[in-house]
Amino acid sequence: MTGDFLLMRSLVEKDLKVRYKRSVLGFLWFLLKPLFSMVVYTIVFTKIIRFGGAIEHFSLFLLTGLLPWNFFSASLSASTKTLLDNQKLIRSIYFPRVALPISAVIANAVHMLMAMGVLEILLVVFGHTPGLSLLLLPVAVVFLAAMTSGFAMMISVGNVYYRDVSQFLEVILLAWFYASPVIYPLGAGLIPERMEAVIRFNPVAGVLEVFHSTMYYGTWPELWAWVSMIVWTAAILAAGLAIFKRMEPSVVKEL
Repeated sequence: MTGDFLLMRSLVEKDLKVRYKRSVLGFLWFLLKPLFSMVVYTIVFTKIIRFGGAIEHFSLFLLTGLLPWNFFSASLSASTKTLLDNQKLIRSIYFPRVALPISAVIANAVHMLMAMGVLEILLVVFGHTPGLSLLLLPVAVVFLAAMTSGFAMMISVGNVYYRDVSQFLEVILLAWFYASPVIYPLGAGLIPERMEAVIRFNPVAGVLEVFHSTMYYGTWPELWAWVSMIVWTAAILAAGLAIFKRMEPSVVKEL
């Protein structure tokens, strides 16, 4: 266990160092990207489409959803090449190869947690007093990271055999973003009921609702959000582990 932990920490540190080597702003990019997106979406949905006018402090509501979404999408994108980029390491020594895609997820989780600290300060400044429900935020972070790890394991294996996976993922994430409650709340009557019913089956819908509830609204998340988050995380993580374990020997040969 100690050896696996040290390996994981080493991989995460390597990911962080390589990512921001020769970068002036470093970690700030993880916050600046959602901030820029927040400004764009705020202008579009409050000044042009006037969708966000019904939500108080719409920009902060957006940021509350954008941070976990950016973590999710960035982790999946980074995980696609984790096996391919470490071919020499995989061939040289034996180690739990599943640590490679998971390390990409953990590295992005570090950024998300720091960015959320900044967001919570902004929320307090603008009058969003944190409630006891904020204590549930770490639970949501763990579940989101576990779910993301399950997807990451499947994607990293798939990309070894089909290089189109990384390109296909970009298209999927774009559509997935608009099908997720990032820029709009559920249960507020802002989208058609039938569409909302379908969106609730989205694997990330529940966990995003938990983030909005605990951080932005300061309320306890609804039961459906917890059930969705727990069920989807368990299913996706189990599937990811099963697929990775089954394909690992052939993946090593393919590399």
